[in-house]
Amino acid sequence: MDEIFRDALYQRHTATLNYGTDALKSRLTFTFSDNPGVLVGTFARSLGVRYNGQYQMNKWLKITENIHFGDGKSRGTDTGSSHTGTILSALYMPPSAEAYATAGPYAGSYGGTTTEDPAYVAQYGSNFAGLHGDAVNPLRLLLAQTQYGHSTSFWSTTGVEIANIVKGLKFVDQFSYNIGQGLSKSFDPKRPEIGKPSLTNSLSEGASRSDGWRNEMTLTYDRTFGKHTVGALGAFTLNRDWNRGFSMSASSFEIEDPSMQYFSQAGAYGIPSDYYNNDANKAIVGRLSYSFDDRYFVTASWRRDYAGRLPMEYNHGDFPAVTGAWKLSSEPFFPKSENINLVKIRGSWGRVGNLGSIGWNYKSPTLSQMGDNSDPTLAGRTGGGNGGVLRGVTYALTTAFNSQLTWETSEQTDLGLDIDLFKDRLSMSLDVYNKRTFNLIQGQSMDWPDYIGLNPKQINLGEINNRGIEFVATWRDKISKDFNYYVTGNFAYNRNRVINTGVFDSEGNSAPWVGGGSYGLVTTAIYRSEVGQPINSFYMIPYEGIFQSWEDVYDHQKDGKLIQPGARPGDLKFTDVNEDGRINTDDRVFLGNPTPKYTFALSGGFTWKNFNFDMMLQGVAGNKIAYMAKQLILTDVEGNFSRAKEILNAWSETNRDSTIPLLSRNDPNQNMATPSGWYLEDGSYLRIKNVTVGYDLTKLMRRLPHFAERNSSCNIYFSGENLFTFTKYSGMDPEVGGYDTLTYPVHKIFAFGVKLNY
Repeated sequence: MDEIFRDALYQRHTATLNYGTDALKSRLTFTFSDNPGVLVGTFARSLGVRYNGQYQMNKWLKITENIHFGDGKSRGTDTGSSHTGTILSALYMPPSAEAYATAGPYAGSYGGTTTEDPAYVAQYGSNFAGLHGDAVNPLRLLLAQTQYGHSTSFWSTTGVEIANIVKGLKFVDQFSYNIGQGLSKSFDPKRPEIGKPSLTNSLSEGASRSDGWRNEMTLTYDRTFGKHTVGALGAFTLNRDWNRGFSMSASSFEIEDPSMQYFSQAGAYGIPSDYYNNDANKAIVGRLSYSFDDRYFVTASWRRDYAGRLPMEYNHGDFPAVTGAWKLSSEPFFPKSENINLVKIRGSWGRVGNLGSIGWNYKSPTLSQMGDNSDPTLAGRTGGGNGGVLRGVTYALTTAFNSQLTWETSEQTDLGLDIDLFKDRLSMSLDVYNKRTFNLIQGQSMDWPDYIGLNPKQINLGEINNRGIEFVATWRDKISKDFNYYVTGNFAYNRNRVINTGVFDSEGNSAPWVGGGSYGLVTTAIYRSEVGQPINSFYMIPYEGIFQSWEDVYDHQKDGKLIQPGARPGDLKFTDVNEDGRINTDDRVFLGNPTPKYTFALSGGFTWKNFNFDMMLQGVAGNKIAYMAKQLILTDVEGNFSRAKEILNAWSETNRDSTIPLLSRNDPNQNMATPSGWYLEDGSYLRIKNVTVGYDLTKLMRRLPHFAERNSSCNIYFSGENLFTFTKYSGMDPEVGGYDTLTYPVHKIFAFGVKLNY
C-alpha cells in the first residue's frame, strides 16, 4: 500500500484579463490544473482558454461572444476488478513480496508475490499457484500498464439581443457550436513475474470526434402598470449532434518499450470497429407570469419537446408547469414588525421529460458485429507473422426494437414556506415535495422469450415515488464593525417507493424488478425493486451472528434436521426465513437500500478585521452499503493472498466477540458465497468537508500608490477538504454509492491559494 499511494501536489492556476470601454467589454481567462493523483503513475492535467465579449452597438442592439478551448490529458488505472484491481492487488501481496526483484531472472524488474532469494525459495518455494497466491504486482499495473486519454474541446456561443424598440419587449438569439475530440490508449504488458503471470501483451487505441450546434430564439415582454406586473416568454430551440469513433486492437509485441507500442510492431491484429451516431431535437416553450402589488404571484408554462431518437409517432412530449406564491408580509392586514420581515407561501406543480437512457440512433435499429473481434489470423492481412486467412464475420440485429417507446416523465408537486426574521438576520425555508416518475425506460424483464436470439427491448414500464421535506436556515449577524458571522444548516428527508412495476407473474401478482450486484463468490443478484419498497433495495438473507459452540449449531434445526449442516462454531448463522429447514435464495428479504434517507449539512464562518474563517460539515444517514470486497480481504476462500489486517481478529475459540467468521479454505458453510446481511453495513457518516482560513492583504497592498490607483486587491487562503469522517463503516470510504469493491477512495486535499486583482 505504501508503494502505490503517495501525497501529491495538486496545482490550479487562473489568470483573468478584463479590458474595454462602455461599448466594448472583453474578458480573457486562462486556467491550468495539474493533479498527479494519489496513486503513483496516475494524473489529470487540463489547460483552458476562455474569451467573453460584449459589444453594445447602439441603444437597442447588443452582440455577445463566448469562446472556450480546453485540452486535457489523463492516465488512470482499474481499481474495481475482483482479481486485478490495483488497490486489491496491493492488499493481496504477501509480506515476503518485493516491489522490485533484487535477485533471480527478473532482477531489476517488477517483483512477484515472493522474493527470488535462493535461500527463501529453497525453504518456502516459489510456485505461484501454491503458498503465495496469484496476485499481480500493482506497480506494474500503475507504471508499465497504460490507460491514457487525451481530449480537446472547443465551443462558441454567439448572441444577438434586440431591445427597447418597443418598451418591455426583447428578442435574443443565441447560436452555439461545439467540437470535441478524444484519443485513448491502453497497453497491457506481459507479466512474467511469480504471482499471476501472463505471457501475452496487447494494445488498443481509439479516436473519437463529436460535433454539435444549438440555436435558441427567445422573445420576452415584461412591463409594470401600477400595481400590476406582467411577463410573457416564447422560445424555440433546435439542436443537432454527431459523434463518430474508431478503435482497434493488436497483440504479440516483441518489444514493450513505449517507443515500440505501435500497431506496426504487433504480431496479430483484431478486427477494427467504428461507429457513427447523430441526434436532433427541438422544443417550443411558452410562459406567462403575473404579480399584483408584491403580494400575489403566478406563473404558468408549457413546453413541447420533439426527440429525433424516438419513433415518429411517439417522439413528442408535453410538459406543463404552474407556480404560485402569496407574500403575506406585504398584505395591509399583516402587522408591521421589525422582527417579522418576510412570510411567503409557495406552491408549484410541473412535469419534465427524460431520454438519457436511450441511444441516439434508437429509432433506426443497427446491426451488431458477430464473431471474434481479436482474430489473430488477421495478422496475415497486414504483413503479420502467421499468414492466416480472414474468417467470415456476420452482422445481426441483437436487440429487439420497440416502435412505441416514448418519454420517461417526472411530475412534482411542491409546497414551500419562506420566513425572514429579526431584521433579516434569520432566514428559513421549508419545502414539502411529492415526485412521481412514470413510464420508466428499461429493458423488458418479464415474458421475454430466451429462445429467439434477441435481447429484451426497451419499454416504458413502472412508476416510482419520492416524497420528502427540505429545510434550510441561515443566521447572519454583525457584532461590531470588525466582526460578523453566519451559520447555515440544511436538512432533507426523502422517502422512495416503487408504486408499480408494470409486470405480473402467472397468478396476476405484481412481479419485481431483479438484477445487479453480484460480485466474485456471490453470483446471485442482490438488488430487487418491488411494489412498496425503495427502488434497488438489498434483497439478501438475514444473518443472526456467529455460532459460538456446537450446541448453537445443533440448536439451529427444523424437524430434527440441521438447517445449516455444513456449519461449525465460528460460522455465520443465517435466518431460515420461510422455515423450510434449509438456507437458500427463498430466504431472502429486504434489508435496506443504498439511498440515504436523510442528508444534512452545517456550515459557518466569520470575518474579523482582515481574517476570515469558513467551515462545512456534510453527511447522510439511513442508508446501507454492500461491502462486497469483504469476501476477498476477510476470508481464506480465495487462496493464499495477504489480507486486511482486521482478519487477525477473525473468530476463534479464544476470540468469540468477533464479527468476522472462522477462517476456512473450503468454507463448507458458504459464509462468503451466501448473499447475506453480513455484507451490509451502516452507510451513515458525518464528514468535515471543508475548512478555509484566509487573510485579506488589500489594505496593506494599497499603501503603495501604484496599487491603490488600480484598485488592486490580494487575498491568501489555506484550505483542507475531506479532513475527517465520522462513520461506523469499516471500508475505506462510505461515500461509494452503496456498493463497495475497493474502488478509488475520496482523498484529503490541503490547498494554499492566492487571489490577486491588479
